[in-house]
Amino acid sequence: MRMADLIGGVVVLLLGLAVVFFSSQLPYYSEYGPGPGFLPLWVGVVIVGCAMFVLVNVLRKHEKIGVFFKARTKLGLRVLAMIFITFLLLPLLGFSIGLGLFVGITMRIMGRHHWASCGLTSVVTAICIHLIFISWLTIPLPQGLIGW
Repeated sequence: MRMADLIGGVVVLLLGLAVVFFSSQLPYYSEYGPGPGFLPLWVGVVIVGCAMFVLVNVLRKHEKIGVFFKARTKLGLRVLAMIFITFLLLPLLGFSIGLGLFVGITMRIMGRHHWASCGLTSVVTAICIHLIFISWLTIPLPQGLIGW
């Protein structure tokens, strides 16, 4: 776990440094007060500070043995893969059906629910998304080949 914390800390540190660098190219002040570079600069500074805190704590630990991924981390990676696949399939399936399937499959992966409850939840989610957003709020969502 130490190596995963170390890699994560370095990645977040690099992200924070990038935010500080790019926000420093924006005006810090404007004629009415803080400019567009004010908030991103300080968010970047906070990110760098948090990353440094994590890195110092990781480097101070003496235990060097541990698994890289815990069991729940692998589960989280599966969910991230499901999110990625869902967004790739949205043009084909449509928003309502795509998110309905995402909810059902994620329920199955995360909670080990029965297939029947996952299927029922998928159908109800797809219908509710369609009714609320398309019918009631008249917000156009991406529709797939079926038109849902």
